[in-house]
Amino acid sequence: MAIIERPLKILILAEASVVHSRRWADHFRFRGWTVRWLSFPPIPADSGAQRLSISHLRRVFDIVLNVRRVRRIAAEFKPDIVSALFLPDYGWLATLVGCHPLAVSAWGSDVLIAPHRSRWHRKRIESVLRDADWLFADAEMLGVAMRELGADPDHITISPLGVEDSWLDIGRSRTDTGDRPLNVLTCRRLEPLYRVDTFLHAAARLAKEHSSDFEFVVVGDGSQRPRLIQLAQSLGMEQIKFTGLLDQPQLESTLAAAGLYVSCSESDGTSVSMLEAMAAGCVPIVTDLAANHEWIQHGINGLLFPVGDDRALAEMILQAASDASWRQDVVRRNLEIISQRARWRDNMATVERAMLNLIKAHGSSEKGQGR
Repeated sequence: MAIIERPLKILILAEASVVHSRRWADHFRFRGWTVRWLSFPPIPADSGAQRLSISHLRRVFDIVLNVRRVRRIAAEFKPDIVSALFLPDYGWLATLVGCHPLAVSAWGSDVLIAPHRSRWHRKRIESVLRDADWLFADAEMLGVAMRELGADPDHITISPLGVEDSWLDIGRSRTDTGDRPLNVLTCRRLEPLYRVDTFLHAAARLAKEHSSDFEFVVVGDGSQRPRLIQLAQSLGMEQIKFTGLLDQPQLESTLAAAGLYVSCSESDGTSVSMLEAMAAGCVPIVTDLAANHEWIQHGINGLLFPVGDDRALAEMILQAASDASWRQDVVRRNLEIISQRARWRDNMATVERAMLNLIKAHGSSEKGQGR
């Protein structure tokens, strides 16, 4: 859909250290858009993002500190659209800058947790939802939360980020012989929200009677890593492997070797790591959250357990490990689900169409106003 003859220009405000932001920016670069990306540090050297100033105080001060600067950059760059990823930080910064059209993306805790921290947080989130021209959410339940916070339901697109086809290639080539030990993996950021301690306690329970049946792997990094390593040692689970951050090829090979994928998060939108695991043929065992219900039917294509319940998680791991035939059925079902609903190129095409329509509508509105 051609709107203007030159390449479209997009100003992205998003955390450069988050892989989903990188994928978002790379998508538009690949599609021929001119991309300018602004981020607070840390910023990977190869991301192409430009560093925003920091005060070494709270993030709210950093946001206010950068309003004039971002406004100047936007005036110079003249973007056709501004895309802000994550509401409380970059979404709020974008609304303070005042550029339009503005599309803001919610990924989970920004609408599920942040509004309940204080009245001020809620008002800030509500202002972003009100001032943005379009809203993206990666789960239906996030769309519901947005509407409850005052968002216009006609200005919301539900589209999970999805997975690259290379993940589906791993799942299609997988074979499950039922051999032991079975590799059990968790792959979330090592932060309090993701409750990786539940995974470690469940592993310790299983090690008492099934030490030779399982291998446990923790992928990722975060502020909780030293504490979690110490916890594993105190539980007598020094054999648990902490891999740290992995690049894409390393992550693919690690998931290809895993049989079960675990997420212990206490809050979530649509987890990309869960979708990648499903595509790669890992059986998902995840917390009983509304967003996970959009993808997992308990006992059909995965298993659910209550947040923080390591005993229930251990039972679910044993249940999944006991039936290789069921695991093979789960793999087949999930490959179909991911192929139909969670392919990156298909879902980003939906996002891009919404943005193009927004640019077109904004241009028509300005023309109608004689600007």
